[in-house]
Amino acid sequence: MALGAGDCERLHDGLVAQPVNTASALAYVAVGAWLIGRGLRPGTAGRSSPAQPRTVAFGAAVVAAGVGSLDYHGPGSPAARLLHDGGLYAVVGLVAWHEIARRVGRARRTPRGRAAYLAALAATAAGAACWWAGRTASPWCDPDSLLQGNAAWHLLGAAALACWAVAALDP
Repeated sequence: MALGAGDCERLHDGLVAQPVNTASALAYVAVGAWLIGRGLRPGTAGRSSPAQPRTVAFGAAVVAAGVGSLDYHGPGSPAARLLHDGGLYAVVGLVAWHEIARRVGRARRTPRGRAAYLAALAATAAGAACWWAGRTASPWCDPDSLLQGNAAWHLLGAAALACWAVAALDP
């Protein structure tokens, strides 16, 4: 099966096999770059604080997931599946590691952190529903539409990762 064949959008010849899914994958790159910038910037309100290496590392993993998704839905290089899946595993692994450590340490979220965490959960649930409804075998699949379930999954997934990072990684 060709890369992306299960993602409903029709595969095209040329450099970009699935234009909508490829373009939507840029959301991960944008969120990852934003996170790296947040992790590298000095503290706010006149306070000086060191870089936040967890935020930078998480941002780099999100960028890697985005680049992998761009390759997977775009040119489909020989490394596309490894880049796509590897970036995804890195992101999920960092989230899981942080959540386990937080629960073991019994750390509590701030009210802002709780709100961001709930937003992350809502975006994840909506994105998962879009991904499921937008599969090739789904009755809602329209391979020539600009509205693609996998693209919605990319956009909502990137939003979920941004919200989770605000909830979990902000100092």
